[in-house]
Order: sequence, then structure tokens, then C-alpha cells
Amino acid sequence: MPRAWTALVTDFPDYYMSARLAHEHYDTSRMYEWTWIQREKDQHDVDIRVIGMIPITPFSTLALWPLTDLAPLTAKHIWILLSLVLLVPIGWMLRSMTHLSYQRIALAFSLSIPLYRNLQFGQFYVLLLLLIVAACWAYLREYYVLAGALVAVAAACKIFPILFFVFFLQRRSWRALASGVVTGLATVAVSVVIFGWSPHRTYLHEILPWTLHGEGMSPYVTSSASISSVLHYLFLAEPQWNPHPWHSSPLWYALLQPTLQMLVLAPAVLLIRRNDRTQHRILLEWSALLTASLAISTMPASYHFVLMVLPICVLAARLVERKWYWWLAVLLVLYLGIGFPMPGPSRIMGLAILLYVPRLFLMLALLLGIYVLLWPEHPTKESSWDWTQYAWMAAMFASVAISVPSTLHLQRAVRQEYAYRLPLKTQALLEANPRLLGGATSYIAFTLSGYHLVTANLNSTWVDPSSDDDLSFTGGAGHIWVERSSSPYSGIVDMQDPAHVVLKDAHDPMLSADGLSLGFIRNDHGFGRLMARRISLPESAIETALTPPSLNVYEATFLSEKEYAFSAVEGRHPPQIFLTDAAHSNTPLPLGESRYPALSPDGHWMAYSHFESGAWNLWIRDQRTGVTRRIADEPCNQIQPSWETDSKTLLYSTDCGRSLWLTAVARRRVLP
Repeated sequence: MPRAWTALVTDFPDYYMSARLAHEHYDTSRMYEWTWIQREKDQHDVDIRVIGMIPITPFSTLALWPLTDLAPLTAKHIWILLSLVLLVPIGWMLRSMTHLSYQRIALAFSLSIPLYRNLQFGQFYVLLLLLIVAACWAYLREYYVLAGALVAVAAACKIFPILFFVFFLQRRSWRALASGVVTGLATVAVSVVIFGWSPHRTYLHEILPWTLHGEGMSPYVTSSASISSVLHYLFLAEPQWNPHPWHSSPLWYALLQPTLQMLVLAPAVLLIRRNDRTQHRILLEWSALLTASLAISTMPASYHFVLMVLPICVLAARLVERKWYWWLAVLLVLYLGIGFPMPGPSRIMGLAILLYVPRLFLMLALLLGIYVLLWPEHPTKESSWDWTQYAWMAAMFASVAISVPSTLHLQRAVRQEYAYRLPLKTQALLEANPRLLGGATSYIAFTLSGYHLVTANLNSTWVDPSSDDDLSFTGGAGHIWVERSSSPYSGIVDMQDPAHVVLKDAHDPMLSADGLSLGFIRNDHGFGRLMARRISLPESAIETALTPPSLNVYEATFLSEKEYAFSAVEGRHPPQIFLTDAAHSNTPLPLGESRYPALSPDGHWMAYSHFESGAWNLWIRDQRTGVTRRIADEPCNQIQPSWETDSKTLLYSTDCGRSLWLTAVARRRVLP
């Protein structure tokens, strides 16, 4: 509690920052981009090293909307107190459903290390526990409309509670199901009205698919202790994060990942009995779905398991009722083990990685125990399967049959990109915006200590020690200009005099081909505009706006004030690329949904990323003829291209084989 009270620590600012931006009427289209949200965090003086929104839903952040007028730490204080207050109605409902004493329910809370993590991090899961417990309580009292609405709100916050709709469907609880659908649509509508459609589109098309196949965040983290993470360690190579897996085999990964997840989840669905309306049966079925959803989660964190208070109380009540005290002791050990934090290994260890994920096996053991209790002791005609169980089983077989080949295709395809990866020595979560400066490769490296400018060649690597908020850069003519987003140097600085801000509140510097002008982007409430200024002029000189206010500029490439290209959003349309040269004046090009333009030094070519089938892939355009050509067709992202001096070779960022937008640097020759 002292640490939770005195520092933001980690996750709370993610929710707070996005809610505050929406409350202040910012354009939140890019709220999921790592450097964009980091920049806004620094400009709002939120005192935490790094911030990121993946995989949080926009709707879940609205819980902090009433606190956004407060300072971040004050808002966290109130959130912690609110979380503690919510334990009271949760405890009351648990007692009402399980008939455990308040002392035993308080013991379940006090032995929950994940509860302490929720308070320390300012996380969301105590509120989510309230919604899930309240939905179960309402269902038992036949308040079906309320139960469906509560499940829908929980699903709008964290997605996985949508599995409880299966419970309603299996039990033919049509009022709960209809209420859930209507409430779910209402939550989506509210979220879209507040945040706009763009971040929701990004979530649906990019974040959710990557999260479902286990790569929303780095899968090579033992603290996640998920089925997907373990299989990544054992079977999937990644040059920096997992260079030597136990047995490199995308085939085995593709076979095991969907199969194991379905084997864990299937009994929770198939053991639901519509004709058994007893309270203890419903509680066990509810607990089974909740435990199974956590067991198959691709991104479980320690604080998620505060939700296990509900299944633990349900099981404890059943064991106390039957006086199975030895099994009650086993349950207590499982509960403590599930919540206990385990250190990660100092190195990759092959099969020994299984020793570092005890929580996964404890969860599976607990889930097996619930399934045993759900299995009918004395089978009757009412407990036999009907056609719905067979239909669900067929659907599950079909799902696995479809998932195996699609997963195999995905994992084999993304690994084709490894041939172009640069063997960089830095260990970073993200390596972005690569550029060739003075014969060396420079890029922005994101680590847990912040964002740093890194310059690497064959013999050495240099990391900028003077800042941990280097978000973008450019260079030439013996100078390097870096965007630093943290106070007191918020803006673009010349590395020859890093204490002096050349352009305040500006980002993404670009040096003109003649080395005389700097292009840059300046934001107003998240709305970008491309600007330019002559380097030789004093700071008070007038800056030239190159784009109209109606265009929200995302990125740009800048050869001169008369020749440049940029990606921007106009109205509610997806981002597209605009061009200005001798024949165009901020003219949209017919390239579809595209971003990250890069004009070659000779002006002949433009590289860019085009969005199709959920991925950003590299294309090039002949600036003289307008003919376009696809460079890659991979189910992963290739973004932020830049040309080398030969105008034939591209440096770019790629997340192929890694996790969403946590990119590495690659080089590819695209012209003969």
C-alpha cells in the first residue's frame, strides 16, 4: 500500500491517460501507437517512465472519466479507495451465494496476492470482479435482464467475459442473452461517440487478432504463464527474444496451440446442464467458465487472478459442506500458488521453461477439479447429452480444424521476414524509425527505462545517455536533431547542444535534401499539421504551414518545401497519402489505406505501407509514372521505411514473428 499510494507504478496511467485525452476532446485515433501515447503522456506531465494502451479496450478506460480533472496520483488514490470499497458488495454477494462466513471470504481476499497487485498498479480487475459476481448473483435470483447487461459491460471492458453468453445460450436464458446483446451494442455506441470510430477499428482489425493468437504483447515473457507463451518458447524461434527454442517447429506450435486451448475450454461448455437449476450447479458452471477463460488467456498477468476469488469461494463452500477438509487444504495451496509471483529465468532454458510457469499447471489442476465436481455422480436421463452438446462439439472440432492450418500459414509466413532482419546487439522491446546516418544504422529503442536514440555499426553500438524520451530523429550535414518529449526539453533539439530546444512542441523532424530546412509535425489536441522552417533563421522566424487544418497529419517525408508527401486523415476516412511536387499540391494519391511515405533521395521512388487483410505491407511507387509495386505480402507489419543513399535499398521496422508493433529493424533491396 505505501508504494501504491506514493507512485503511479504502472498500469493506472494507461487508463487515466486515454480517458483524459477523450475528456479534453483530443483526437484519439492513434491512442494505441506506442510513441504517440508516450508523447501525450509527457506533455500532460504524467510521472511514469513508459505507457501503452495495448490491449486495453477504449470503453474500459471510461471508468476513470470522472477522475480526469484530478492530478494522476490523486486520481489513483481515489481509485485505490474505490477498489477497497468495492470489496464490500463483492463480499456480501459471495456470502449470499455460497453461505460462507464473512471471515472466510475476508480470508480469501487477504490471501490474494493478485488483489495487492491490483491496488499497487491501480488496475481494473476489482471492478471487473464486481461485474462478474453481480451478474452471477442476479442470474441466481432470476434477474436475467440485469445479469445479461452486467456480462455485456464486463465484456466491453475485457472481452473474455463474452464466454458467459455461451452459458446463457446453453441454458436457453433468452432474456439474459437479449439484454446482453442490446447492452453490448449500447456500450460500443457510447465508446464510439466518445473516442471516435478509428481506435475501435484499429482494435478490431489489428489488436484483437494479434491478441487472440498470443502476440498482442511479447509472448516470450514467463510471467504471462500462458499456453501460448509456453508454446512460443518451446517451438518458435525469434532472432532476439528466443534464438534457440527447444525444438523449432511452427508445425508443432500450430497443432498444439488451438488444440490445447480447446481441450481446456470444451468441458466448461459441454458440462452445462439446462435442466439442473440448483444454485450449487449454476455456481460451479459459472466458476468453470471463468477459470477456463483465465487458463486459456494468451496474455494473463498476475493481477488478473483476483477474479479467482469467486471460484475459490464456490469450491470452498462445497468442500466445507461435504467436510472434505483435506481437499480444502489442497485448494488453499492451489490458490496461494496461483497468485504467487514467480521470477523469470536469466536465460533461455528449453524444456526447463516449464519450471517457471507453475501457475499454468495449478490453474489446470484447479479447473480439472471443477470439471470433476460438475460430472454427474449418478447419470440420469436429464443429465445425458442433447443435440446442443453434439452441435457445440462439432463446432469446436471445426474451429480447431480451421485454426491449425491458418496458424501454420501465419507462423511460416512471418518467419520469411527473418532473412532481412539486422543482427542488432541491443535488447529492446521495440526498435523503430531506422535511418542511415553517417554510414551507421540509427533507430529509436524502447526499453523499460524509456526511449533512446541508438546508433549501431559492425563494431560498436552507441546509446544516447542524456535522455530516456527520444521519440524521433533526423540527421545530416554533421547534425542530428532529436525529438525529446519530456520536460524541460519538450521539442526538437540539436544534439550538438541538447539543452537548447530548437523547435518547441514539435515532433518527427525531417531534414530537407539540401540540408537547409527542417520539416516537422506540430500537434494540437492530437491533430497533426506539417510545418517547415529554415535552419539558418532565428527561432522567432515564422514557420510555414505546409498542410491545411482540415488534414490530420500522421507522418511525412520531406525533400523541400515544394516536394514532400505525408499520410493524413481527412474527415472520417482512413489514412491516405498526399503528395506535393511539380504536378501535385497536397493531392491524395489513389493508394488506398496507406501510411509511412518515404521519398527516395533521387526523388524517383516513394516507399509506403499499405493496409490490407489486417497488416501493413511495403509497396513502392514510381513517382514519374505513378505505377505501384508490392514489395512484400506477409501477415505482419512492415512500417516506417527509409531509403539508403543508393535509392534502391530500404531500412524499415517489422514486427514479423514478434508482437504487435514491437518492431525490429530490417533491410531489403527493393530495386535492381
